[in-house]
Amino acid sequence: MFARIIGAAALPAWAVPHDVQNSLSWSTGHTPALDLARRYRADAHLLVFGLPMLHRQGVGEGSVIWREFAAGVPARLLEFHAFSAPERAAGLNRMGLIRELARTGESGGECIYFGLMTASPEETPAAGRDALHSSAKEQTFTAIDGRIGSGRTETAIAHFTAPASVSGRCTTEVLELARRALASAQTVAVPQAEEEYSQSFLQCLAGLLLQPEKAEGRYLYSGRRYRLQLSRSSDNKATTYFGERGLIGSSERVIRVAGQVHREAGGVATEFRLWTADGAKRPLPLRIDFRAKSYLRLVFEAVA
Repeated sequence: MFARIIGAAALPAWAVPHDVQNSLSWSTGHTPALDLARRYRADAHLLVFGLPMLHRQGVGEGSVIWREFAAGVPARLLEFHAFSAPERAAGLNRMGLIRELARTGESGGECIYFGLMTASPEETPAAGRDALHSSAKEQTFTAIDGRIGSGRTETAIAHFTAPASVSGRCTTEVLELARRALASAQTVAVPQAEEEYSQSFLQCLAGLLLQPEKAEGRYLYSGRRYRLQLSRSSDNKATTYFGERGLIGSSERVIRVAGQVHREAGGVATEFRLWTADGAKRPLPLRIDFRAKSYLRLVFEAVA
């Protein structure tokens, strides 16, 4: 679900931009000039009529990666990965991954992205309850491979199955299955001339977080156009909380960022919240809060 609001499958440990016939692609080689990461504990809040009724800590984990490359093609790699811990999540084995690489600086205007997630069709509390402690032998995944730039967008989407026991930690096995499925998927190309739609979700969000004076951006995902709006406010309570945990400096303060995603074609807005340290070198969230289902809210808390 986060990938919905928010590039090649078997991406190696170092992913760097490589200019092949002037087109951005995944490759190996240069060490990043900046390499930051943060891990999270996932907590679940069960909602009844929109009100939290049950809270369980540690139902999964998450991580955020922020890498910047200066050698070769200047670029920024962003990744969000989250997965459940079945032993803590009533047997649910779910995962989601979104990874994006975009040119930066004067070479901007091109972005590639890869997404992978477990199918999660449950939209009602009853359906969600039925999914607990499932005896299914297989689970369905959806993978997406996209490119934005060079006057058009390209998107390939594939669905595949894997053993229900496959770990949500995004093992080599499931990445290889995603790669094979995408290799045989049809790529849909659409002409794209508007510069304002030259990035994907994480890159758009990162750009706004780096520019506090900006409150709105636009991006493309799966060939669809979206508008992202942010509002910011100081959060004294969060400043004290994260300060006591040693996750921010004594002189830093925490900013609460409320986000809304609107599909340009219309529809209900998707909301989420982030907490970041004001003045941090890069705005890796201290907390991520979003409503994954009508009956479920997920909170990712940074761990030391």
